[in-house]
Amino acid sequence: MSGINSVEQMTQGHLRNVQQLAVFYTGHNNIYAINIAKVKAFIITEEVTVNDTPTDTDVVAGIATIRGEPVTLINLDAWLGLSALPMSEYKLIIFCEFNHKKVGFLIKDMLDIVEKTTDELRHSEETNSKITYTTYVKVDNSDELCTVFNAEQLLKDLGWVDDGDDTLNKYVESPFDTKKLVLAAEDSGVAREVLTKFFKKAHINFEMYSNGAQILKRIEELNPEDIALIITDIEMPEADGFQVASFIKQNNSYAHIPVVVNSSMTTDAVKNKMNQIGVDGFIGKTDIQSLYNTAKQFLS
Repeated sequence: MSGINSVEQMTQGHLRNVQQLAVFYTGHNNIYAINIAKVKAFIITEEVTVNDTPTDTDVVAGIATIRGEPVTLINLDAWLGLSALPMSEYKLIIFCEFNHKKVGFLIKDMLDIVEKTTDELRHSEETNSKITYTTYVKVDNSDELCTVFNAEQLLKDLGWVDDGDDTLNKYVESPFDTKKLVLAAEDSGVAREVLTKFFKKAHINFEMYSNGAQILKRIEELNPEDIALIITDIEMPEADGFQVASFIKQNNSYAHIPVVVNSSMTTDAVKNKMNQIGVDGFIGKTDIQSLYNTAKQFLS
């Protein structure tokens, strides 16, 4: 792809129902991937200072200073149940930010950046909570299995997802008094659990769906006046959040319904795309305080 076209295609990927995946080798040469929209930068490990911070888990490999900020380094091999290799084996750090927490994933090497339509991604969280999708990528002219790991599950395993009663009690000041319906689409089990606990605690009348196609089907069955709010993840099988938001905002019957994006992809590029579509708000995934403030804004 030539320069201008490739940038145009990268930024318009969501309109074609395409995800761009950064494909890499783990230390044990397994092929894994992460959605490129979650990546802030690829950093050469040798070029950063790493403090070997003692922790009670091999999954945290230390704290790196990246762009003047402390970043928690995650050893994916250890999280996947394999042995952690010496730091020198990991040439690259995939630098990401999830809900304002800066994380670097140690990887052996980059393999490729590929585009996959949602049809080419097999949803497999039901069989293994550490895996969001599997797909196939070309390596030396043969198709090799590639796994998109579940970042939300990783953050939960590290104790960084707070879905506890204390937090709910702290932020959910008073229940909402509305008979109208809130529809939510979310493919991550971890995030669905947080949303469900929140809705119940706040006495919100809700329906939960695990992908974009299911929620779109349900929206068409309902009277638009009965829907108070739609909360959608971005990265989902069958239809993603860009498609859900576009359908609502480009359809006169539904355009008045507030659409709020609930995602761990908080990069400016993603927010800009969503603003172009016309969404009404953005919540970092599993951020209960933001959830409550958003619900208050649209349901009060």
